[in-house]
Amino acid sequence: MDKSPRKILKKLSRIDRQFKNNNILSFNNDYNFQKKSIVFLLPYQKMPAGGVIVSHHHSDTINSLFSGEFVSEVFYPENVTCTVDNFKHNSRFKRNNRLNKNRDFVILPEMMAARYAKVLIENQVRFGIHVQNGYSIGLELSSDLASFSDLKDVYLKSDIIIGNSEDTIQNILTVFPDVGEKIIRSYFVINKAKYQEVNDKKNIITYMPRKLSKHSQLVLLFLGDKLPEHWTIKAIDGVTEQEVYDIFYESKIFMSFSEFEGLAMPPAMAAMSGNYVIGYTGEANKEYFHLPCFEEIPCGDIKTFVQSLLASVARFDSGLVQIDHSSIEYLKDLFSQHRQQQFIQDLVRKVDQIMSEA
Repeated sequence: MDKSPRKILKKLSRIDRQFKNNNILSFNNDYNFQKKSIVFLLPYQKMPAGGVIVSHHHSDTINSLFSGEFVSEVFYPENVTCTVDNFKHNSRFKRNNRLNKNRDFVILPEMMAARYAKVLIENQVRFGIHVQNGYSIGLELSSDLASFSDLKDVYLKSDIIIGNSEDTIQNILTVFPDVGEKIIRSYFVINKAKYQEVNDKKNIITYMPRKLSKHSQLVLLFLGDKLPEHWTIKAIDGVTEQEVYDIFYESKIFMSFSEFEGLAMPPAMAAMSGNYVIGYTGEANKEYFHLPCFEEIPCGDIKTFVQSLLASVARFDSGLVQIDHSSIEYLKDLFSQHRQQQFIQDLVRKVDQIMSEA
């Protein structure tokens, strides 16, 4: 559900060339519309990242709760005819590149904010920035697509800034201390996780090899032949969202290799499916890594990682591990439909007020 920063930067460079050719967006300002629109502008990826999935679900929730007042669409400007079928959604797709300052409020992902917001500002289209990874705020700077001055300007001129975790919000405020009054906290739903009791699970350890692949390779190397033969390790890669849930339903341990993330879905999904989670927090995941079913390993401490993994396997083999129901309930609340709906209601109210004042 993630892309490496290098792949994201390569994609951003291609989008920037399209920007320079002026074929990304067009604008009209007529009043011939029935409903105001909230448009989630998204990067196109063959295997959508977690942030894209979350944006689809937010858009769907707007259409569900505010169908009489607002319409929400997802918009892939570099591929307006794309279809997304790697996860379940009921999203409406924007199939043209036209935006209207009187109708449309655009929500930009943090990794595309500087360039797209500049065009929106020039055409008086109101916008917000959804920061789903507080460590990706500067991706456009890293690829020389924007300067810090450009980035600061669009954050200061944005109407709303959304952060998806306590850590993400603190990152935003650290970089841009003057935007605090614009920030609202977002939530997303994890509600497809199912668990079975430990005795019914299989002796499977899972991990996602695309995340810090060198670290996972070193863990496997240091582990060598020390894992008991009745245990197996399964890599989760190139599968659908539902297939991830199905794997977690059967497995017992998940190795987390999160690196500088917003609020990562896979460790929470694994824990809510009854797994014991060992590994890195990616910083933002500290929001839930304090729970008993998680064990934090300092990033890069491969030896401790392997030692903790083998100790956990021994506890499972001795029958000392049970499903942590209290942690599952905590996570169900953190990633609940109620929290997401409350966020969406707050967001739409703010957008409505902003558009009414325009």
